[in-house]
Amino acid sequence: MEYKEIDVFVSPEFTDVVSLILCDCGRQGSVIHDEETYDDLIRITAYFPADDDKAEPAVRQGMKALQERNPSMGRWHIMTRKTSDSDWLYRWQDYFHATKISPRLWVSPSWETAEPGPVEAVIRIDPGVAFGSGLHATTAMCVSYLEQVIQPGQLVYDIGTGTGILAIAAARLGAGHVTAVDLDQKAVDQAVVNVELNELSDCVEVMHSDLLGAISDKGEKADVVTANLVTNAVLSLLPDLGSYTHAGSYVIVSGIIDDRIGEIRDMAGQTGYEWVSDTLQDGWYAVLLRRN
Repeated sequence: MEYKEIDVFVSPEFTDVVSLILCDCGRQGSVIHDEETYDDLIRITAYFPADDDKAEPAVRQGMKALQERNPSMGRWHIMTRKTSDSDWLYRWQDYFHATKISPRLWVSPSWETAEPGPVEAVIRIDPGVAFGSGLHATTAMCVSYLEQVIQPGQLVYDIGTGTGILAIAAARLGAGHVTAVDLDQKAVDQAVVNVELNELSDCVEVMHSDLLGAISDKGEKADVVTANLVTNAVLSLLPDLGSYTHAGSYVIVSGIIDDRIGEIRDMAGQTGYEWVSDTLQDGWYAVLLRRN
């Protein structure tokens, strides 16, 4: 299957908001190449249907509007090309290898074999056209927090699951049931593939949902919530979590660009969450919260 691949090159401090612009323009998946720089700009790659002729004009319009609101944004540019599933998979295979991402967990592509120690577990991932290998700092930091807080038999909600890696990690660490949701249907489809690949279909349920939309707030409250999103999505999520958690529930949020951590701290305080810990890696924050 072919896709339209749009690369946006922008200053590092604007990668967060540009990711939101790409989402609003209908992207089917995106990745921030924050390990690469091009004349001090970061490349964000977004994927759209091959026949979507409105995608590039919409992205350009969104970027121009962003620049008008932020004159200090500096230069940016866009490149568009066609790509395919096989091209995407080839690029993943080029750099995605079995890696230990935390004291107890490895992540391995489906085409490789990991060699874990006696008390370690392996998460097998086929990325497809969704995103989340476990190698990005935002994901790895979430996994580390999951290792700290998950107790056997707990209920976990994973918001913005992508490839399903955090949901699978929670199950591997002993969660009794995990509900994983994503707004991107292709991510949902791929997460289902990965849940089956890890033989966890009896423990992990994957649903198509905008944040908490598909999860009933009348049901059982989650013991742990994970949300590896972007800053604005986290700010939208926190006020609504009260109906889905109980006193003592842990909330792990990530994908927060470093200069916006103050906004998350303020919102956490306003919505009744104790700030337990935060971790900064490669310009991104992950935060562990506990509901009062």
